[in-house]
Amino acid sequence: MTYSPRASELIARNAEWARRKVNIDPDFIGRLESQNPKVLWIGCVDSRVPETTICDCTLGDILTHRNMANIVTPADDSAHAAIQFAVEHLEVQDIVIVGHSMCGGITAAWNLSRESVVPTDTPVQRWLLPLIALSKELELDQLAPEHKARAVKILTEENVKRQVLNISNHKSVQDAWAGKKKLQIHGWLFQMETAVLVDVTGPFPESPIGNL
Repeated sequence: MTYSPRASELIARNAEWARRKVNIDPDFIGRLESQNPKVLWIGCVDSRVPETTICDCTLGDILTHRNMANIVTPADDSAHAAIQFAVEHLEVQDIVIVGHSMCGGITAAWNLSRESVVPTDTPVQRWLLPLIALSKELELDQLAPEHKARAVKILTEENVKRQVLNISNHKSVQDAWAGKKKLQIHGWLFQMETAVLVDVTGPFPESPIGNL
């Protein structure tokens, strides 16, 4: 069996990381026998936005679901299964939808929204259809190319807001609120320019249901 140089490097780095972790914290392996995260993170697949790194967390702190451009659609069973598992079984108290600046998916969606006929030949094009529709709904497709940066910025933030709304309508979330469970949804944006998370929507609802 022959690994590529990069794959070999990753395996070696993992072995060194595991050795170092156990030496520093002998109980580390034992804690991996179960998980009890209180946060579900729904983010983008972009390699520059790893949640445990940018939030300075460790294994077991955050349950994660990531896809291109952090989209939650009614037809996406993968995202809905993650939300159901997080809310009903792990009883997370926070769901965060996290977009980011310089998102290639957002940029591609805006570019496609300006086409007279939107192509749907590839999986990426089909996946971005909700964002393309949002761009048209906001009339961002009418902006000239010189306003691309502004259009992409608006679409990035509005996408986060739309996904917060979509998540709030999830049956598991609605059931949790009906049962007075503590659960908030947050819409955040990771700014590549500063490496800082910015709150786009504020918590929804404003106070955890269980505290009302």
